[in-house]
Amino acid sequence: MSKTPNFTMKALALVIGSTALLSACGGSSGGSSGSGSTSFSVTDAPVDDVEIVKVTFSRIDLKPADDDAEVLSYEFDEPVTIDNLLALTGNDAEPILEGVDVPPGDYQWLRVYVDGGIPNSSVTPELGNETDLFIPGQQNGNANGQPRFLQLNTGFTVAAGSRSDFTIDFVLRKGLTKPANADHYLLRPAMRLLNNIEVGTISGSVAESVLNDPNCSPIDGNGSVYLYDGDLNAVEQTPDDYYDPEGNGTGDESANRPIASAEVLQNDSGEYRFTIGFVAETEEGYSVAYTCEPGNDAPESDDDIAFTEVIAVDVIAGETSEVSFTEAPAAPIEEELQETVEQLPESEQNPA
Repeated sequence: MSKTPNFTMKALALVIGSTALLSACGGSSGGSSGSGSTSFSVTDAPVDDVEIVKVTFSRIDLKPADDDAEVLSYEFDEPVTIDNLLALTGNDAEPILEGVDVPPGDYQWLRVYVDGGIPNSSVTPELGNETDLFIPGQQNGNANGQPRFLQLNTGFTVAAGSRSDFTIDFVLRKGLTKPANADHYLLRPAMRLLNNIEVGTISGSVAESVLNDPNCSPIDGNGSVYLYDGDLNAVEQTPDDYYDPEGNGTGDESANRPIASAEVLQNDSGEYRFTIGFVAETEEGYSVAYTCEPGNDAPESDDDIAFTEVIAVDVIAGETSEVSFTEAPAAPIEEELQETVEQLPESEQNPA
């Protein structure tokens, strides 16, 4: 594993004009002493079987850590539409709120409000037509005229007298679901909040021999790389799939669940590469694992998907950590048992 500097991120540019004026309710929106200029952008982790995820945002609420403090509400004069969240992978992000004055201090949570349904928010599957996308409670008119939001219960700090840039990472593989027999998709609160000055990047390659290995067939695209908290090898633990049985974004804590993922794509040089951006620097570090079958990973079920080698990786803010997957996937357990049986004498293969 190697580290290289020059962490790059797509420039955050938003024209603040008649279509993006902001007002703050429950708090001051400008000129407060020591206030911090704050921006929020969005990015996403990939999901299978869909081509476009269009989302329209209309407001952000911030709750100060002081229980007695009022919620700060920043409502957009005009909604901000992200035409396709799926295009914002790796280190790419787009702003939905930029340069607003926020009182400095600690905050408990943030809410992002979404205008659900066509033409505001929708999903276009690989096979099918554009379909409504709702926040739970918006479908079938269940919102009762009330705006719906996704709440991210991650504490964060706005620095006094300086600029604070945050990125909201939508983990679509975990948060985007299509209820059985429904004609719409739901977007659940599966998100991460990152302070941009505290993040680095994990990038790497997957050997072609891994993708072409018989145990990797059939393969979903070129597979995916999953990211986990901590060094799984050091504690002799194995990676697991996405699983959020309650559908509330909290996930299942009984196993080692991924916090982000990235598709493996073939570049112009023929290499198979991946990039996981917006990874916070921590003392505990991380682990990455490659799977050939991300399409078999549904968030509503605890799926038994196979991974290849698990690689421990440290992340330094502003730098890129490089890893390489070269180990072929293991044969399924039932195949290993069959091979063992076939190696036994015939008298022992089928005992009476």
